[in-house]
Amino acid sequence: MKPALLIQVALVAAAVAVAPTTAAQIRNSPSDAAKPLACSVSGVVVKMQGSVPLPSSTVRLQSEDDRTRTFSGVTDAGGRFEIKGIDPGRYRLRVIRNGYISQEYGQRAPNDPGTILTLAPAQDLKDLLFRLLPSAVIAGRIQNENGDPLPWVRVSALRATYQRGKRTLSTEVTVVTNDLGEYRVFGLRPGRYFLSATYKPGQRLEPNEQNDDAEDAGKFGYVTTYFPGTPDPARATALTIKTGDEIASMDISLEPATVYNIRGRVNYTASRRNTANIILALESRSTGLGWSIPPRQSIVDKPDGTFEIAGVLPGSYTLTALVFEEGRRYQARQSIDITNIDTEGVQLTPLLGMDVRGQVLWDSKPIMDQGGLRVFARSADTTFDHLTQFQVTSAGTFLLRELPEGLFRITATGQGPDCYLKSIRYAGMEVSDDEFNVIRGTQATLEVTIGTRGAQVQGMVKDADGLPAAGVRVVLVPEEGHRNEFHRFKQTVTDQYGRYSIRGIAPGDYKLFSWDQVEPNAWEDPDFLKPFEPKGQSLSLQEGDGKSLELLAIRSASQEQEKQ
Repeated sequence: MKPALLIQVALVAAAVAVAPTTAAQIRNSPSDAAKPLACSVSGVVVKMQGSVPLPSSTVRLQSEDDRTRTFSGVTDAGGRFEIKGIDPGRYRLRVIRNGYISQEYGQRAPNDPGTILTLAPAQDLKDLLFRLLPSAVIAGRIQNENGDPLPWVRVSALRATYQRGKRTLSTEVTVVTNDLGEYRVFGLRPGRYFLSATYKPGQRLEPNEQNDDAEDAGKFGYVTTYFPGTPDPARATALTIKTGDEIASMDISLEPATVYNIRGRVNYTASRRNTANIILALESRSTGLGWSIPPRQSIVDKPDGTFEIAGVLPGSYTLTALVFEEGRRYQARQSIDITNIDTEGVQLTPLLGMDVRGQVLWDSKPIMDQGGLRVFARSADTTFDHLTQFQVTSAGTFLLRELPEGLFRITATGQGPDCYLKSIRYAGMEVSDDEFNVIRGTQATLEVTIGTRGAQVQGMVKDADGLPAAGVRVVLVPEEGHRNEFHRFKQTVTDQYGRYSIRGIAPGDYKLFSWDQVEPNAWEDPDFLKPFEPKGQSLSLQEGDGKSLELLAIRSASQEQEKQ
């Protein structure tokens, strides 16, 4: 089966031939066309079905080397566009139009990555053809337990995404119900979606509003509910949406659930006490099946620091109190288990985090990008993330400031493309799974060693017909014993000729995969990867190795995902 969205760099029929420049076309500046080495791009945008021209479509090129630099144009009545005065270089080319799924150059399907378009000096790239697909719609009605319509309910279409090997629900589109309780979620790409509905009686919820705590709802309250009618995301039903679908009557009935309250106090004794700076985050630890949902957040607004979080379902939670004062961060965390009674007397005392000093070591002469080397530490045991970074000094030292107690993952950016993270030591011991544990009262140094002779793999990916596969992902997956070391995973996207190159690979054993359709980072989930293991190409790499492999793109990864 041919890919539905292959962007063709071929002659377009005379009926849709590129017209001369019109007033509708936009250039970066009037003088761009006069540049002697300037490039141009032209083509046509049509509907996938019937090849009907699509006027008023925006065509935009964004530089991969300078994200602030763009060139754009708008299609005319015949769907034609022409953009002149483009600097030579690498670009992302995207077409956008209301009611249709945005499409990127080299994209084979709506959820796939596009391909970088490389323009040589004075190149005139003609006859590009973009066939746009209509976006999908999910519509329905939200009502209460008595069948009455509920206005101002926030309805979200959620997609399963992957972060560090775990599935989580990520919001794609959010809308609010009208006075009849009706909603219409539009602009959806094809895929599998979960629906959620959040209602707070007496409050107007805007689509981008935070999920703050409502006033005390007593023992019964409305909680976020997932289609067809469950508060547990692990029990929600996924809706498979195809291009241009309009799925109606996806109704959700909200019923009061038995909920409980958490009451306590934040003891904050900084010199400039200001309770408005205290943020509470309640994060579930028992959502099941690997699903996680964003934590609930609220602000302590009482002068004595007391708080009450209402409408909490039974379960296991982590409650975090954060205080930001004069640019410094104070934090306290506590585990809470709710059964069949309210939780009283919680005491949280935010403390200033600990500074972790570090040293970057190189196995030879340092190789860094122009922007310099940065070290990042990110929370590993909570989705309510703490991220800190530090620019490494010329002496190779760094300081990660005010880290709270807990597990952290360390990463580095800015080293040369052939460099790799060779080892991590904390408190004199080798760190496993990229994680180090910060414990209050412990003075420990972090050592990060960077290798400069990483291996390289390159080659070409072909589709089932033996043709170069442009715009498909190529993923390097480490052997099973190292799959918790996420820095070892490498990925890239094939160019317009189906070629790929991965550099800066740590020595070891790997499998190389390419999918024609796959969700980003799904390969970090062992359950996703299991059925594809026999289709990966095994390879063993030593330091400084360079290997070439031709791959066959694995078809219909999205169908395999639906079986999970």
